[in-house]
Amino acid sequence: MDPYIWREAEVNFPDFVGTAQLDRRLTGDSAFTVAGIDEEKWLVVGFDIGGGEHGHDLHVVAVDLEAVPAGEGSVIDRLLAEHGHIPTRDLLLHDVDPYDFLKSISHDFELRLRTRNTAGKTIMVTNLGDVPEQP
Repeated sequence: MDPYIWREAEVNFPDFVGTAQLDRRLTGDSAFTVAGIDEEKWLVVGFDIGGGEHGHDLHVVAVDLEAVPAGEGSVIDRLLAEHGHIPTRDLLLHDVDPYDFLKSISHDFELRLRTRNTAGKTIMVTNLGDVPEQP
């Protein structure tokens, strides 16, 4: 395979654009370990969920800790000094529901998507409601 730069999320027709942030849950079993990733071998630096109308895949982007140069400082700093980038492996996780995984690693999670024609414009929430309507 040809190496490629792991990029920001991108789709062909971005009808919605936005941001996401996650505060990783630190209690209980590690979702990465439960999903089959040995955290003694891999340093997870990212993950992505993507797909389409017929399902979604979960990919974990991780550093092989056996390939990290010896030395002082953080793993990331040593990799950057050695390679000028962070070399990783894209691991496709099979038999793991991406949304169960997301839920299991989240202490606090927020995903905000807005229609592209509202990007950069102020959206003011002026009323609350429920669907379906609640008593």
